[in-house]
Amino acid sequence: MKRVLLMFMCLILVAGCEKKVEPEKKEETKPVSVQLEDVEVELGTELLNTKGIISVINGELVTAEEKVETSVLGVQKVKIVAKNEAGEEKEFEYNVNVVDKTAPVITYKKKLTTTEGKKFNLLSGVSAKDNSLEKVTVKVEGDYDFDKAGTYKLYYVCKDSSGNTAKEEFSLVVKEKPVEQPKEEPKQEEKKEEQPKEEETPKKEETPKKEETKKTTTSGYNPNGTDASLNGTKTSKGYTITVKNGITYIDGIMIANKTYSLPKSYAPGGLTSATKNAANEMIAAAKKDGVSLYVASGFRSWTTQNNLWQKRAKNYGKAFADSGTARGGYSEHQTGLAFDMCGSGSGCISPEYHNSKGAKWMTANAYKYGLVLRYPKGKENLTGYKYESWHFRYVGKDLAKKLYNNGNWITLEEYFGITSKYAD
Repeated sequence: MKRVLLMFMCLILVAGCEKKVEPEKKEETKPVSVQLEDVEVELGTELLNTKGIISVINGELVTAEEKVETSVLGVQKVKIVAKNEAGEEKEFEYNVNVVDKTAPVITYKKKLTTTEGKKFNLLSGVSAKDNSLEKVTVKVEGDYDFDKAGTYKLYYVCKDSSGNTAKEEFSLVVKEKPVEQPKEEPKQEEKKEEQPKEEETPKKEETPKKEETKKTTTSGYNPNGTDASLNGTKTSKGYTITVKNGITYIDGIMIANKTYSLPKSYAPGGLTSATKNAANEMIAAAKKDGVSLYVASGFRSWTTQNNLWQKRAKNYGKAFADSGTARGGYSEHQTGLAFDMCGSGSGCISPEYHNSKGAKWMTANAYKYGLVLRYPKGKENLTGYKYESWHFRYVGKDLAKKLYNNGNWITLEEYFGITSKYAD
């Protein structure tokens, strides 16, 4: 029995001695991770490649800090490398979106000044730069007229390829043309203008008695033009009357009729450039329609107009002269804005002229060129003059269209609410 127990104990000791000893387990190394976010940046703005990194977990950055290229529009990938504690590297990436939200910068003057009739390039000296370094073009927006005094609110506008628009306001000041001393007109022209047309001579039975052979005088005319006391007053339709240097303006339009006179010295030196251009445009357009036109009488000085009126008053009486001829200082011809236009091959400056092809064409088309039929038929009590199908006045296309009134001409007197009557 003792022998059996001893053998059993030996077996247990042997089994215990043969048991293997296992090594201790080591902890695993965690992988590195980087939290990133996409970045939007303005074109040309300085940006580092680490801008999109929020945090690095279980490791550190390997990528060195450097600048990202932002001179080209669009999305680009930025790569970031990080490593864990075991030195294992891993690559990550995020997006950088380069955008252009900046408008070009315009260099300009806020106020430009000129005088009526003197044109110049509004873009001269104006430049624009864009952050994209692309070439951009500046344009002018707004309406203006170099031949009409006033202050015009305009804009310089520039747009880049990304659609960013710069719009800068500036003003164009067109000053009135200084009053010039009258120029002596060619004798031949004066003689022509002083000759009354045979068609204008009153019919025999209507011929009024001739007045005294001495020079007819008129009272009420001020050689300095319209009285300055009228400046700032209102017309019957609420328009403000402006009197500058003896010249009357209403809403920027020069007025010369039997109520509002011009200075004796006023002389623009001929038809204004705008008036000439309008006349030439109308002549060219009429020619295309088979109508031949020409300017029969343009600018007249105070002296020429006065001599013409005096001669007609002497020969046919003051009342007859006033019905068809302006006195010196009251004529639209002296403004340089009006002229008599006739058609070749037809009688002109006569009551019968309105039936001619040329007169009908001008009556229907003059407004397209900024011209108005100044003394329409049936408006004698408003204008103070009989119907003249040959007399046209430049006022600009906008006002001309309104006065045309779809063929039912309106006078300046009606439109502005003013009179046309001599003081005497």
